[in-house]
Amino acid sequence: MHRSNVGIAIALGIFSHIVLDIIHHEPNITLLPMAWGPRLGLNLQGYPLLDFIVELGFCIACWKVFGGSRQLLIGIVILNLLFNLPIMFPAGGVIALIAAHPFLLPTIILVQVVVTWTLVWWFGQDRIFLESTRH
Repeated sequence: MHRSNVGIAIALGIFSHIVLDIIHHEPNITLLPMAWGPRLGLNLQGYPLLDFIVELGFCIACWKVFGGSRQLLIGIVILNLLFNLPIMFPAGGVIALIAAHPFLLPTIILVQVVVTWTLVWWFGQDRIFLESTRH
């Protein structure tokens, strides 16, 4: 991957993260460091099935745009099923557990991000190798 492509991918990742946060979060994203300031959020998380479909659809769209491998698509779907479904449809006392330990949800999300980056890097290596051997 060329350096300009890496920069574009990082910029799109940051921009899409902001847009997805606004779509998914309840209206609690502050724009100004004031308690009364404007807040953003469309609260898609209040509709878990739709939330999951939008999240998975975005991941698949990114896979398609960047021309990912079949293995990467399978990995994306599996990771969404393993990580996102339990968070979006919490069972039993999970909400109470997260409320009692506020660091837990960000830690789960961090693990998800690291695993996803590793998966993308791993499956991207085959494609980079194949492209370099064709030239």
